[in-house]
Amino acid sequence: MKFTNKLTNRPIIPFTIAAMTFLSSCDSLKYDKEFESQSPSGEKTVTVKVDHVSRPDVFYNDECIFEYSGSGFSETEYWKVEWLSENEIRLYLDSYDGEDYNIEIPEE
Repeated sequence: MKFTNKLTNRPIIPFTIAAMTFLSSCDSLKYDKEFESQSPSGEKTVTVKVDHVSRPDVFYNDECIFEYSGSGFSETEYWKVEWLSENEIRLYLDSYDGEDYNIEIPEE
């Protein structure tokens, strides 16, 4: 006689699919905080979303235009945005050398 437990084998598949769907659609779990910066003319707005180790991603029109590739920081860091023109921003940290990025804003 083979032992099969139908109650424990079959719910695993729907549970796994549900968990994967939930986790893939939850951007709020990835980011710890976010802030917006508006261009000098007020025509464009970028959103900077920062995860729990202070790595920023920059979004324009809900599309990611910059993704930080570093390992992150052990303390909370506050990124600053400076508009260089209507089509370019500077994302930087005052407290670290080399953490200074010029980011082009795509045309609409």
